[in-house]
Amino acid sequence: MLFRTIDQKRGGDDFPKARELIEIRGTGELSLQDRRVMNMLYENAGAKICDDVDHVIAIAELRGTHKGRERVTDSVLQLMKTIVEVPTRDKKGNPATKLVQILSDSTVSDDENNPSGQVTYSFSRGMREIIKDSTLWGRVRHAVVFAFTSKYALALYELITARINLKHQWQEEFGVEDFRALLGVPEGKLERMPNFLQRVVQPAELEVNGLADFGVKIEVIRTGGSLRGNVTGFRVSWWRKEVGELQAAYEELKRAKVGRLARLRGETEGASVSPSLLPDRIMATVDAMRAAGAPEADIDAFMRQQSAERLKDTPLSEPV
Repeated sequence: MLFRTIDQKRGGDDFPKARELIEIRGTGELSLQDRRVMNMLYENAGAKICDDVDHVIAIAELRGTHKGRERVTDSVLQLMKTIVEVPTRDKKGNPATKLVQILSDSTVSDDENNPSGQVTYSFSRGMREIIKDSTLWGRVRHAVVFAFTSKYALALYELITARINLKHQWQEEFGVEDFRALLGVPEGKLERMPNFLQRVVQPAELEVNGLADFGVKIEVIRTGGSLRGNVTGFRVSWWRKEVGELQAAYEELKRAKVGRLARLRGETEGASVSPSLLPDRIMATVDAMRAAGAPEADIDAFMRQQSAERLKDTPLSEPV
C-alpha cells in the first residue's frame, strides 16, 4: 500500500515535504530567504495544497523570527519567475524533464510592516500535479530552516530529510552537475572545484551536522588518483544522532548565528559583534550578503572589520 505525501500529518515543529519538491533543479537564483518563504507557503497550504484554490498567510508568519530586511514581496516575485526542473518520463517511457512554475497568481499587501499584512497565493497546476502524485517525503523542521545561514545548508538538510528514514540505504552517490543543481548553485558560479568545496560543500556539511537531528558526511569521488584525480561525483552518507549529539544541536539552535561556523569548527570564538551596535547601512549589507549566499565566515569577518573601524573613529567618551 502506498502512502501519499499530502495525507501525512504535520508534527509540532515539522511538516512533510514531497521529495519531488526537495529534489527540484533550477533553483540557483533562489536566495536563502526565498527558500524559507517557499517552505512556509508549502506548509501553510496544508491538505488543500493540491486544490485549485487561493491560500492566505500573514506576512509576519513568513518572516518568522528572522529580523532581516529582505522583502517578502521580492521572494514571492522570485518564486513566481522561477521555472524548476523535475525529472520525469515522457509518454513513451523515456527519461524527460518537466519544466514547472512554482507559484501562480499572488497578491501581497503593499505595507509589509502592517501587522495585518497578508499574502494570497496559489501553486501552479504543474506543481500541484507533482505534489498530488508524491509518495515520498522528508519531514522539515521550522527551527532548523530558520537557523541556517546558507541556502546550500538548507538544500542539503532537505535532501537528507528525504532519505533519513530509508531502511536499507544510508548513502548515495551524485554526479557533480546533479549535486550542484540539487544544492541550488547558480549556473556559471563557483565552477572551480576548490571554490565549490570551500564555499558550498564544506560550510553546508558543517551547518547541517551542527543543527540537524541527523549527521551527514560528504566525500569526494575522484578518478585517476585519490588526491589529484578529477572529481567525478560525491558520496553522501547519513545517520541518526545519539542523545549527546542531539542535545548539542538543540543548544546551538538557541545561540546567535554570528560566530556559529567558528563554534562548529571548534575554533576559539572571538568577541562577537552585536548587530545592534552597527549602523543600519552596514546591517543592510550583511543582509544582502546572506541573501546572495555568502559564507557566514565572510560575513563575520566583514562585521568585525566594520566594528573595529567604527571603534577606531569613535571618541573615547562616546558610548558604543
